[in-house]
Parts: sequence; structure tokens; C-alpha cells
Amino acid sequence: MATIFVDADEWDARAHALGGTSNALLAGLAALLAQRAGRVTAEGFATLALPVNERSPGDTRANAITAVDVTVDPAAATTDLRNIRAALKQALIRRQEIPDERWALLPLSPLLPQWLIRRMAGVALGGATTSGSSNLGALNPAANRPDGTDADHFAMRTLYPGVTQATMHHTGGLLGLLSGTVHGQVFVSVFAYQPGRSNSNYDLRRDLSSALSEFSLTATTGWGCPRPVGAAG
Repeated sequence: MATIFVDADEWDARAHALGGTSNALLAGLAALLAQRAGRVTAEGFATLALPVNERSPGDTRANAITAVDVTVDPAAATTDLRNIRAALKQALIRRQEIPDERWALLPLSPLLPQWLIRRMAGVALGGATTSGSSNLGALNPAANRPDGTDADHFAMRTLYPGVTQATMHHTGGLLGLLSGTVHGQVFVSVFAYQPGRSNSNYDLRRDLSSALSEFSLTATTGWGCPRPVGAAG
């Protein structure tokens, strides 16, 4: 896993300069990382799964989401995001017309046997050439104020508690990016595991740094604090 921070103005300016949006820029970054990990089709295309919020006012469901799949050419992502932007728009329109049947059994997961849940997970994740790209957009500023004052950094990460190596090999590995904008910063959290490759945090940070450089973006890592934090008591 790896987490980086990019100045929000720099992120948005780069997305605009490439003819895209923040969503398209994250998708382009995900596609480039997928290419480096070998999570592409025989033609070199990356398939990205993007979650779509379906929660409406008063909706108390635990998982009020669905997803759309978008095919992206990583080779063009760093110089022109217009095709990715158009593909995202078209996928969202198609999603409104044709519901994704893969999510129909999700509410039944607690009642199903483990072997079937594992099989469903493989279908839902889309296999070895599908990667995740989730952009939360601008978060409520209150999320950055756990004690009433602004935190220096805020990020969210996707966790897979209890996942085994056998599961990773069964599903063909994982690659997912989660992003959001808080307190003038864009955070990008990446989780990855690719069977047959080195899976250290160092290797992931190296690939992420290299991919960001191709997009002409400068990022920082870590949770540095400008002043010491006193211990209570």
C-alpha cells in the first residue's frame, strides 16, 4: 500500500491541461499503474472499475453503490485525457440504461457459503485485467477536523482484512486507487498485489512516483507535522 498527496490546484490544473477532469486524471493514473503491473488485455488496454454512488436522501442501505467498467488506453493517458473523459461519461450513461447484474446478489452475501462468496468476489472484481479507480471528490471539510482544528493531512485507504495469498492468486491479484480532496490537497491511496511479481511497499511507491512524473505531477509522502504534538497527560 502507498499514499501520496498532491496540491489540489496543481492536480486540477494538470487535469484541465490534458483535456480531462479530476476523475479522468485518476483513471489515467490507474491505467498507467495497471500497465506497469501487467494488468492489461492482450491489446494493451486496461479495464477500470469505477464505483457509482446510488444513495438518495433517507437511504440507509449499507452498500448503496454499483460500478461501471471503462476500457482505457494507458499509452495515451499521460498526454491526452479527452478519450478517457468521454469513456467515463459514456459508461455512466450506459449504466443508467443497463443495470449491472453482478451486484444483484450483494445483499445476500452474509447468507451464502464461503466458497460461493469467493467465486462471487472473482466475478465482481473483474479478473486479472481489471483495476479499481474511485474518486470521492471534495470531502466535507468537517472530516479534516477530528478535534475541531484542521489536520495537516487527511487520507482514506481501502482495506482487505483477513485476505489470504491464496485469494489473491485466485482472483488474479488486485490494483485499486482511492482519491479525494481535503484541505487543499488531493490524496491518492493505492493498494496492489500482483501474483508472480514483487509486492513490497517500496516497489509500489517507486512505480507510483514514476507514473506521477509522467503526468508532470509532484507529490509528497508521509505524515510530516510542522510542529511537535504534545502528549496528553
